[in-house]
Amino acid sequence: MQAVPQLAIDTSVCVHRDDLPEQSGTLLGAAVSLRVLRRLDDGSARSAIVTLSPQWRAESDVIISGTTQLFVLDGALQIGDQQLGEAGFAMLPAGTTALPVSSDVGATLIAIFDLRSAPTDRPPVVIEDVYTIPPFTPIIDGRLLDGFERRVLWIDPETKADTRFLRVPAGFRGAGPNWHPVQEEIFCLDGDIQPDDTRPMRAGSFLWNPARSIHGFDEHTVGGCLLLEWHDGDWALTPAPDAVRPSA
Repeated sequence: MQAVPQLAIDTSVCVHRDDLPEQSGTLLGAAVSLRVLRRLDDGSARSAIVTLSPQWRAESDVIISGTTQLFVLDGALQIGDQQLGEAGFAMLPAGTTALPVSSDVGATLIAIFDLRSAPTDRPPVVIEDVYTIPPFTPIIDGRLLDGFERRVLWIDPETKADTRFLRVPAGFRGAGPNWHPVQEEIFCLDGDIQPDDTRPMRAGSFLWNPARSIHGFDEHTVGGCLLLEWHDGDWALTPAPDAVRPSA
């Protein structure tokens, strides 16, 4: 029997964008305003809300030091000859020279950085509208989640890290606490959801479930929601041990 790794309880972090300090930073070599969602142990940003001012332009010859993902919350972003509006997505691989990236009208983005990623010759992924990706209904623990729509925006072929766009139907309630072997980050784009009574989420809320942390004790949504979620490795949902489950 495979040993269960050491698990933690109640370590999830939930914050709202309005409560995060705005600070100066850079994206693709050019100045931006950002609100950091999560930092790694070395202090570098793993994810952030990035604001681009009108007429923003990336440095033309910047070499991307780590895989960078961009999801457009509002405004517009031009990448090469493709125009990304709200719900546009791009993955720019590590080690490549950035395509011409600009925003004439300004934009607000979710940026996800992976500075661990090695340089690669894989091409960028640019999706003008993620709704053009055919959705599928996920099956978890043998249960078809009727009403759910999941769209996979990108999967790293080496680490199996992934980024997903998820619609959760009104009235959904989870099956109980669970854990994952990798880091999970979730940004609420619209609607409401909460993993438990202490962490209500609305549009603009961010949730970090650390690897091997038990969470989702009372996951439910009243009106449904849209979520952007991403992981740093092969995501797998594992039910929590019976000892930490609430009694009936």
